[in-house]
Amino acid sequence: MQTQRVHFIAKRSQRDIFGIPVLSFFFKNKYMLTLYRLTTLFLLVYAIIYGILNPTKENIFTTAVFWSIFWPFFMVITLPTLGNVFCMVCPHGFLGKHITKFGLKLRVPRWLANPYIGLIGFNILAYWFVIYTFPGFLKSPLITAIFFLFFTILSILFFSLFRGMAYCKYICPIGSVNTAFARTSPVWLSTYEEECKSCKKPDCALACPYELNPSKFEERKSMMYCTMCMECAHACDAVKLEFRKFGYSLYERIKNSKMIEVMVYILLVAVITFTMRFHHGLSRTALSEYMPWVIVGNYLQKTFGLPKWVDMTGLVAMLMALSLVLFLVWASFTLIAKITGKSFREVLLTLGYAFAPLMIVGGLSHVLEFFFIEYYHNIVNGFSQAFGLGIQAEPLAKRGDHWLHIFRIFPFVAGFWSMHILWRRTEFIGKDRRLSVFLVSSILPVVYLLLTLFSLIAILFFPAQHFHRH
Repeated sequence: MQTQRVHFIAKRSQRDIFGIPVLSFFFKNKYMLTLYRLTTLFLLVYAIIYGILNPTKENIFTTAVFWSIFWPFFMVITLPTLGNVFCMVCPHGFLGKHITKFGLKLRVPRWLANPYIGLIGFNILAYWFVIYTFPGFLKSPLITAIFFLFFTILSILFFSLFRGMAYCKYICPIGSVNTAFARTSPVWLSTYEEECKSCKKPDCALACPYELNPSKFEERKSMMYCTMCMECAHACDAVKLEFRKFGYSLYERIKNSKMIEVMVYILLVAVITFTMRFHHGLSRTALSEYMPWVIVGNYLQKTFGLPKWVDMTGLVAMLMALSLVLFLVWASFTLIAKITGKSFREVLLTLGYAFAPLMIVGGLSHVLEFFFIEYYHNIVNGFSQAFGLGIQAEPLAKRGDHWLHIFRIFPFVAGFWSMHILWRRTEFIGKDRRLSVFLVSSILPVVYLLLTLFSLIAILFFPAQHFHRH
């Protein structure tokens, strides 16, 4: 859709990134954005083709692109710092923006317009269940290539059929995940409200391929499904992208709060953080034989005579983590509902946003440590292999190097930040018995902090000789 640039802003706010020429060039310039997207599209296509043509484990390029650069390093680093720039440069979104223009533009059937398809079906089951239960499966370059080829074809199909970038909203494994976790960042897109008062037809909304209205983001304290594609900013100069305090919207009253966002925080802190503390942390210490998921997993492994490539310990760890987290949330919020006389849903939608930092900020510990141990040399050597650069890189650090422990501060930052947000959000429930509400609702972040501390003590004082490779 052709849009006309309107509402020229002569003087932008000091926090507005678009008012800083250098930053505006990197975040808004059409040519730079296109360059980012063409680069990621090239890497996507090349890595898939390379993985199919070179299916053996000697191919380290395909797995380096998908399992070292895109996930988890780039995604986890950028979401709490720069916002949803992962989706901004996503090759699937780039394809979709152009394919949708010539597609059938059908409305998405109600049964498909469900973001839980992406979150539970394609994220938790198709990825995390496989990672824990069949740990060697996605290490194969061929399987990795087929995995991403499947989602590329699926995205093209959805973009060809449906309007409003339906694939990104409902089917993409990380679509709703990214926009939910982007709330922790200091970057916020909105508009100059004075300009919008005279705007009868919001050009920013008309230009948005996701059928969103950026002029309402500030009022609703929500950028849900916004991928920062910047089509709105190109259509109207009244759009601004500001640096605010970290987690700005998490401290505000959120209109039309979405259960999918809260469930992203709850389910993924269980499936990723708690499960990894169990399976990739405590299971790899001298205390492992006492861990219930190890005991049950080994029993099932032996009872059913399962092969080594099936890891029942990992599956049981994930199921126990899910059960624990869901029980803690259910029990604590049910009690709060009784204390306050409000519905369970209202309490969950009001206080659940405080859990946003737990996985994504706490996850910085893992990705930063593994950048030095594994990601860096995998990326360099993978690109050297694929493009014949003749470079051989070594790990920047070794597992067990004491200085790497500095990154373990992030889970503690995440836990205490979550509790700070909780305290602020309890005001929205009511000032009566506020302290009681806070103490009860803090059960999940407190258990998160205690588990983090216990895991750290076990790793430091009860080490086991085990090399773990992702």
